[in-house]
Amino acid sequence: PQVIRKSNKRLVPPPPHFLPDGYSSLERILLTANGNVQRILSAFYNAPISVKIIKNERKIPAKAPITAADNAILAEYDRHVELLCESQVLCTATSTVTLWNPEHLRLVDQEKIGIGQLFRYLNILPDFELLQVGRDGNSFWRVYTLSSGDDVKCVLKEVFPNGVFERI
Repeated sequence: PQVIRKSNKRLVPPPPHFLPDGYSSLERILLTANGNVQRILSAFYNAPISVKIIKNERKIPAKAPITAADNAILAEYDRHVELLCESQVLCTATSTVTLWNPEHLRLVDQEKIGIGQLFRYLNILPDFELLQVGRDGNSFWRVYTLSSGDDVKCVLKEVFPNGVFERI
């Protein structure tokens, strides 16, 4: 599949006609947003968008590094959240977040920095890679990654109801 990559070092433009036909201009904005869907929806509705955490489960990697040179995964989290405006669900997101950096793990475990806020807290502009988009009956969706070198990687699927930009 064709991919959009946005990096803190460069912007690689998408090929012409990247997204398939059938998406409105506002839907295309959500589908290509690089980790700022909450801000976009807040601006559209001129209202706060809250994040309801449904699941935030830390998983311990099953396989330990073979040698000290291996880049060991320190923690992996399975997450499921909803973005809400006035109790209406505007987006559901499932993700797997992998941490390799001990300081990032300390911030999440001890300082209680939310995984979703980690990039912002560290003032890191993550690399963005859009992997897939699609439409299923009453919704449209995307799968993408946000990453920062070998420190953090998030693989996310966000699902938006058709009519997400209709007034609440």
